[in-house]
Amino acid sequence: MATTKSAVQADALSSSLVIDLLDGKAKNFVTAVRDPAVIAAEIAQRDVNAGSLDELLEESKLISGKDYVDKGFALLSVEWQESTIENGDGLPFYAVLHGATPDGEYVTIGCGAKSVVRRAALMDINDWCGPNAWVKITRGPRLESGNYPLNLVGAKEVAPFGDADKKKGKK
Repeated sequence: MATTKSAVQADALSSSLVIDLLDGKAKNFVTAVRDPAVIAAEIAQRDVNAGSLDELLEESKLISGKDYVDKGFALLSVEWQESTIENGDGLPFYAVLHGATPDGEYVTIGCGAKSVVRRAALMDINDWCGPNAWVKITRGPRLESGNYPLNLVGAKEVAPFGDADKKKGKK
């Protein structure tokens, strides 16, 4: 990562860099432009590794965080993508949350809400992601801007191995 007085340039976002940007320790994040040939090779590799026709031809499975509210999942890992949304006051990046539902189905959720991004980054930095990291995205009341604030909170009540029964007093 290279730094100047006004900008931080990195080859890729990391959870530590995300926290530094949110805390103001790093300013004006600028990513290095990714080589189009590398991106094309990654796409080709995904195609080659497809295990079925559906997998080969499927659309992106990325679910928007605002469309995955109050649904518990185990947060397995986090990755970071540069945002392409323009003319907004949001972050220049967003979290891609890789998780598993209580039924064992994998989900991929994209979210740029500052509180979700911060908490996901801290979970990643502290190695708290994994099959026991049950979370859910919650939504607060509508803001004047028309948006809804999102947050990442604990959701052990949806864990598939008895946490819900323990909370209800069952044995």
